[in-house]
This record gives sequence, C-alpha cells and structure tokens, in this order.
Amino acid sequence: MLCSRHNLQKVSRLLSRHISDGDLYKKLSGSRKPQESDSPKKTSLNTLAPCLDLIKQHDYEHYFCVCLAPLGTRRGLTALRAFNVELSRSAVTPYSSASDKEVNRLKLLWWRDVVEDLYQNRVTHNSPVVLELGALIRRHSLNKGFVMKLIEARLNPVTYNSLQDVEQNSENTHSALNFLTMEVLGYKTVETDHAASHLGRCEGHISLIRSIPLLASRGACLVPSTTLARTGVSQSDIVRGKQREKIRDVVHDIASSAHLHAEHCEELSVGLPPEALYGLLPLTPAKLFLKRLQKYDFDIFNERTLVRPPSLPFALMKESVKVDMKARIRRFQLTKDIMKKSGRQ
Repeated sequence: MLCSRHNLQKVSRLLSRHISDGDLYKKLSGSRKPQESDSPKKTSLNTLAPCLDLIKQHDYEHYFCVCLAPLGTRRGLTALRAFNVELSRSAVTPYSSASDKEVNRLKLLWWRDVVEDLYQNRVTHNSPVVLELGALIRRHSLNKGFVMKLIEARLNPVTYNSLQDVEQNSENTHSALNFLTMEVLGYKTVETDHAASHLGRCEGHISLIRSIPLLASRGACLVPSTTLARTGVSQSDIVRGKQREKIRDVVHDIASSAHLHAEHCEELSVGLPPEALYGLLPLTPAKLFLKRLQKYDFDIFNERTLVRPPSLPFALMKESVKVDMKARIRRFQLTKDIMKKSGRQ
C-alpha cells in the first residue's frame, strides 16, 4: 500500500512539474542519457519545448495522455498534438468577424503549403511545430490524407443540421487525429481505426457541449437545428440562457450520443493489442466529463460542470498502468511461445 502511494506521489509530481523542466524534455525526446557534446540533440530539445508549452496551455487533457504514452512515441505525439492546436486556433468559425475569417483562412492555407513541402522533404520554415512535424512525418511516414483532412476541415465555417453532421465533422478532425496517433504508436489496422473513429466522434460531441456557454457569450450557437426543434428550444434561448430546463434536454441528447460512441470504443478496445490502447487514453477524460455532466443534471451553464476534475491525472495514470501490465503480459506470453517452439525444434 505504501509502495503504491509512493508511486502515485511520484507520478503526481511528474505530471504537475513545470513544463520547462529539462528532464521531462529529455524523457519525451526518447533520449535517456544524452551527451553534452551532442549539439543537435540540444537544438531539437529546444524545438520540443514550445510544442509542449502549447499543448499544456491549450490541450491540457491530451498533455497528460502524451506524458503517459510509451517513451519512444512521446515526441511524435507531442508534435502531432501541437500541430492540431495550431490548426484549432486558426479554424474559420461562423461567429468570427469577416477580417478574422480571412486571416485564419490564410493561416490554414499557409499550413497546407508547409505540409506539402514537408512531404517533399523540404523544410522552409524554422517554426518549432514545423520542425517537429517534419521529423515526425519522416520518421513514421504519416498518412498525408489524414494530415490534410485536419486542415481542410477547418477552412470553412461549420454549421450543424443534425447530430450526423456533428459526427461527420468529428470524423474529419478528432478521428483523423486519432488515426494519426495510432500510426505513431505503430498500428494501421482496421480494428484500431474503428476504435479510434468512435473515440473521435465521442470527443467531437463533447467539444460541442463544452462550446455552448462560450459561444452563447459571443451571441452564437452551433447546436444542430434538428435537436433544437425536437426539444422546443431556439438559438436565441441558448444565447440568452433562457429555458434552462429545456436546454438540459438538448445537452442530454448530445451527451447520450457521445456516451454511445464511448461504449462502442470500450467494446472494440477489448480485442486490440495492449500497446494500441495508449491511443485510446483520451477516452478516460471523456468519460469523466460525461459523468460530471450527469452529476449536475446536464446543466452546461453551471460553472462547476466545466471544472476539470482533480482526479484526472490519477485516473489517467491508473488506466496507463493497466495498459502497461497488459502489454507486459502479452510480451511474456509471446516470449514463452517462442521458447516452446524453439525447444520443439
């Protein structure tokens, strides 16, 4: 018991450590004992630091998932998540002003040209995210279609007529990112992609729910029109925060769809290789959010609903320990089978 508590304390200190800690950079880079004379390593660590800062500031939940991924994959996942943050911040949205839409569109077109250059093995910019992304593409030969889909999906303002539209947009953003995550982990199978797809759709629904109060404060609403019509709520009701009881029904409908995808993802994860389950770690914070939403009766305008649960690091650590144990057992069984076969021969 004391040993377990001691390990949890060590993990808590690691996850709460300031992002500028050089030891964490070295671990994320996959270099256990770097030599001081190795200047290229130092330079590459300097490009990694801003990427980690970006994820920690704008994508806190996935920052923990990156820290708990296998050592050799952390750097690639950091680059991937930082790239996604850059795209998300430049997304063209319906509530943006005309000038902001044009600026964001130009940023995304710039990223599209950068990615084209990277796949041609040309690095024309010294941005830390660009350099890390280029190294990731060369190392893992990422599917160019998925990378481009992340950019194309954000070039035009998104509007939803139904929950099917939410799923389609989630497939082009969250799911595509999960497909690339599986590739970094070394898995490009139909089974892993199927589970990653359901996880992405779940995350897409949750992102829509979380955006409701923020968009309402800006006079906008992205809730699907069919969901609004079914529950008898108008966009102006959500913007003004009226009829909160009916708005809870709206949130309940979206959360129910997210919960179904989370269940499908869990069912599919049973038959996957243990190492691939690291790519499904974001399912843990998604489930925690849905539980918290249910606890406060789907009242998305209640500030406590959006508060990040303090148990998140420990819940993720617990899940990663399970995955690690499954991976160790699988490797032991494979080694045992190989020894048996060699003994027979």
